[in-house]
Amino acid sequence: MISIQRSQHSPIGLQLGPSSATLVQLAGSRQNRVVHAIAQEQFELDEKQSIEERDANIAAQIRQILSDHHFKGRHVISCLGSQELFIQNVRLPQLPVDEIAKVVAWEAEERLPYPLAEAELRHLPAGQVRQESNTKQEVILLACHTGILKRHLDLLEQAGLTAVAIDVEPSATLRCFHNSSNDVQTNATNCYLNFGDAATTVIFADQQNVLFLKYIMQGSNHLDHAVAENLDLPLKEAIRLRKIVTNSPTLDASDELHRSVIDSIRSILETISTEVENCLRYYKVTFRGKKLDQLIVTGNESSPWLIEFLSDRLSTECKMGNPFESLKCWPTSTSILERPGRWTTAMGLAMKEKSNS
Repeated sequence: MISIQRSQHSPIGLQLGPSSATLVQLAGSRQNRVVHAIAQEQFELDEKQSIEERDANIAAQIRQILSDHHFKGRHVISCLGSQELFIQNVRLPQLPVDEIAKVVAWEAEERLPYPLAEAELRHLPAGQVRQESNTKQEVILLACHTGILKRHLDLLEQAGLTAVAIDVEPSATLRCFHNSSNDVQTNATNCYLNFGDAATTVIFADQQNVLFLKYIMQGSNHLDHAVAENLDLPLKEAIRLRKIVTNSPTLDASDELHRSVIDSIRSILETISTEVENCLRYYKVTFRGKKLDQLIVTGNESSPWLIEFLSDRLSTECKMGNPFESLKCWPTSTSILERPGRWTTAMGLAMKEKSNS
């Protein structure tokens, strides 16, 4: 009898942004995970290309990344981004579990910007909330247009990848910090602020149970364009200069580059902070009795100076999220450990197992 050994390599976790790709693949058993391959690349894109040409271009660049960084196999777990999802918090009466999906579909039919028949629906139970004298069930509705989902899958196929699951970014984020060896308390309620290319995601969660979810539609791409516009630079040069400042452990007020970049992005950071403040107020009113432990910052923009800015602006303890703390051994490359939060979503995707959310 021939025994076939199960692969010790995880599927490739792929976070696909509008202009970038972040990929992580793990190796080893669940208790002894290490990073096998890891990459983050900006796409070279032509704005004049059609959607079909653009997707073919991205697929070709992903194939090159897979080859250059020695990823094993071509099974992938990807996720839908903020620009691909419709999200709505819905309050329902107390209902049996098997009836919630039906009622959520009715709610979706009234709220979706496209016909229900063209939607792929999911929902996350967010727990019980008090509304006046009544107890309601808070549910987070997630929907994706089937055309968008098909395009996403077609792009993966063009890249030579086989999708074993399509996840959502918030679930991937939480997976990195749940049941790990880091100092995030597993019995605490935390706020996760994840900076992506197109949006900043605000998640309140009790362990892996999402209580509140919101996309603030400003992210890394908006910061890059703000620098390009304010300093009258080509976008590629603006991205390069902003990366220098983002990678700096502290801001230097006497440094002309630091001053110019921060002045260019200050209004966007203030807007994001104000939106997060509103989310914090909503959480405190809606989920009374669930004390917030800390705010964990992840994603492309997570850096020591941003943590300091947010802690001061929000009057809340902020911590830089490091997804590698859940691993047996960390990567040794300095460039990888620089701003580790940028690997969070792709790491969480690679960690997904069949029995997980």
